[in-house]
Amino acid sequence: MKTSTFRLAIRAKGIRLEVSMNKQAEKIIRYLQRFYKDEEWPTLLAQAREWAETEPLGGLKVLDGTPLFRNTLGKYAALLAAGARLYVPTNTPLPRDPAILELLPEFGIRTALKADNPFDIVLDCAGQFCRLHPTLGFAELTRSGVERYEHTLHHPIFVADDSCIKRIETTLGTGESLFRALTRLGYGDFAGRRITVVGYGKVGRGVVHYARKFGMRTIVADVEDKAAELPNDTTFVNVQDIEAFNEAVRSSWCLVTCTGRVSALKHRLRPETVLESPVLLANLGVEDEFGPAIPPSRVLNHKHAVNFMLEEPTGMRFIETTMALHNACALELLTQDLPHKCMPPGEDVQRRLLNITLRDGLIAEDVRGLGREIGLVGC
Repeated sequence: MKTSTFRLAIRAKGIRLEVSMNKQAEKIIRYLQRFYKDEEWPTLLAQAREWAETEPLGGLKVLDGTPLFRNTLGKYAALLAAGARLYVPTNTPLPRDPAILELLPEFGIRTALKADNPFDIVLDCAGQFCRLHPTLGFAELTRSGVERYEHTLHHPIFVADDSCIKRIETTLGTGESLFRALTRLGYGDFAGRRITVVGYGKVGRGVVHYARKFGMRTIVADVEDKAAELPNDTTFVNVQDIEAFNEAVRSSWCLVTCTGRVSALKHRLRPETVLESPVLLANLGVEDEFGPAIPPSRVLNHKHAVNFMLEEPTGMRFIETTMALHNACALELLTQDLPHKCMPPGEDVQRRLLNITLRDGLIAEDVRGLGREIGLVGC
């Protein structure tokens, strides 16, 4: 593959580095630097720079099924810098930006109409390609995909979701994207308004974190008693207390579901509470969490995850470390004699990537501020 001397500047730190990088990776990086500051994606840039020197994936056929948006190109740049023969599937049900798909040939990225090529490594998302037989194995991006792989344990599978790094994307990234989506829809006046957050897992914690940063009054509703885990200025309501929960919804400006469970509010949220009410309804999960009694027209983005109405559902600064970890799992698969089971990425790999994020990334303050709560302390 042709290489050139490419000046990769990490402007945030005033560092200028010259590395020999193949033309495809170089072109993608130059393109993305029109949209992102280097400190928005320091981990992927560092990965591309490091891998360009040794090309550890040289000649290997890699299928990457990550949802395709503009920031996904940064992930591809690192893989191409590593010498991978990269393929992107076009017959996937996962969300993607058609405009970015059309750009792939411009960067020399191959598309795969059918995932029936004999790939060496599959970087999967949601277990779409769990029935393939790559020569080296898989890296799965999500928790939902693990369920599919548990029935097809015929290869080594590294799971990026089994890492503290994934919590940056899931908690901070998804939380922040809710408020970008609301702003995009014309609801950007947050201060002093009340929001009820259903589910206080990784996503719900991020929503509460950003709601408080925007000066909102926060209520958390969950089936488990989470009162002791909440910030002092946040109220807890048990969803199973139907009267108290519906009263909290009635008094709110926005209700957002973060449970990840199909019809989580069925038999709990009374239709009459919201059908004639001005309260905004939003979902941040893949599933319809409101249930059939609430019509899609009553929920923002027709019950689909509201952040997926955005050009970039999760901001580059929040997702880039996860994408770098997913890439790094490809190198883990080069290890000999791996067991045929689902495994977390190596702790050393996670720690090294997280250190780059905390040293050079724009989100370092948020990660440190919420680190203990989302399990990043001691990672």
